Amino acid sequence: MLSTANQLSIIYCKTAAGEHEIATRQHGLLSKQRQALILIDGKKSHAQLSQLLATIELDRLIDELLKLGLIGQASATPLLIQPIPVPNDVISIDTNRPQLAVMPLDIERLNAIKQLMIDSSKILLGIFANTLIEKINAIEDAGQLSPAIAQWNLSLRESKNGQMQAEQYLKAIKTLMK
Repeated sequence: MLSTANQLSIIYCKTAAGEHEIATRQHGLLSKQRQALILIDGKKSHAQLSQLLATIELDRLIDELLKLGLIGQASATPLLIQPIPVPNDVISIDTNRPQLAVMPLDIERLNAIKQLMIDSSKILLGIFANTLIEKINAIEDAGQLSPAIAQWNLSLRESKNGQMQAEQYLKAIKTLMK
């Protein structure tokens, strides 16, 4: 059993299966699981992740992602992060289907982005986030998202608590938009 200090210093990274999950959503992760998976980058320690994901039970999410094989400890054997073979039908190009870059943002991803923005606003902006959260909740489509993201990011960058973490949250939002 790890001591609390040792547990907080652990760094997790996505496995190839985890990277594949970000792109394909084949496991049907819950939004909090997906949010944690996106923020795990092989650089942030457990303690840093717990600051970014303070509203959720990080230990439970990490255990679930470990059991699914989507993450591993960064110091673990390289086998955990080797590319997994991808079936040919997954990488074949279907010219009858639109490319991902031009596909509209689906409601699941839109809601995940909104939830990440709301959670981070509550954590980092406190009561000053109320008006911003109302605007985020009112977002109904991708067209309304971009100006809201700009305002949210600026609010985080201008806040005392959010300025150090704003860039990481913005990267997570961009990942969710892919």
